[in-house]
Amino acid sequence: MSAYLLGNLMFIVVWVVLFLKFPKTKKLQLFGSVLLLPFAVLDFWFRPNYWHPPLLIHQIEPLSLETAVYCFVAGGIVIVVGSWISKTKDQFKINWKNLIYFLVISFGFYAIFQSFLVSNAMNNLNFSFLTIWLVLLLTNPKENIKSLIPAAIFAIFTIVAINFALIFYPNFVVQYWNLPKLWRTFLWTPTEEIFFAGILAALWSVLPKYLTHEKA
Repeated sequence: MSAYLLGNLMFIVVWVVLFLKFPKTKKLQLFGSVLLLPFAVLDFWFRPNYWHPPLLIHQIEPLSLETAVYCFVAGGIVIVVGSWISKTKDQFKINWKNLIYFLVISFGFYAIFQSFLVSNAMNNLNFSFLTIWLVLLLTNPKENIKSLIPAAIFAIFTIVAINFALIFYPNFVVQYWNLPKLWRTFLWTPTEEIFFAGILAALWSVLPKYLTHEKA
């Protein structure tokens, strides 16, 4: 098993536990998982500038099984944790118009940042999500600021997951990440990964209010 898959294992376990333990948020959890899944394709631009992990599927670009798995489970985890703070209802209808807007804007921001910012691909995705979160924060600052709670929780969990992988693969970070291109590491974890975990959890915590309608 690669270190990437091993690191994902913790996320998979948490996803399964949430899915089985909290049946009332199953639909929301699946929505959050599928919502992040399209962004797995961006891993094609992450390699090798940002990182270069060994992949199970690497001959059929831009597919990456490990990244797709991570996106699926991470999206589900953060939206459920966020729902505990925002009290999001599980009975909802998807607002397809807003959902399409979100995807177009997200990938549009990423393309702009990727084209004009002198940074790595992960930071460009982080800046894209951060921009959208800040705009949504301004629409309802009193409520949306609470999304910083799940942001902190998931950031800490990411640090724990990477350090868990380091127990079995001590050179995991040094071998997989292009450290000269990164900001730095914190607790042996690339800061870009911590930043991504935090902004992902914050954004996915508030998105249901804008991408869904509650059922009557």
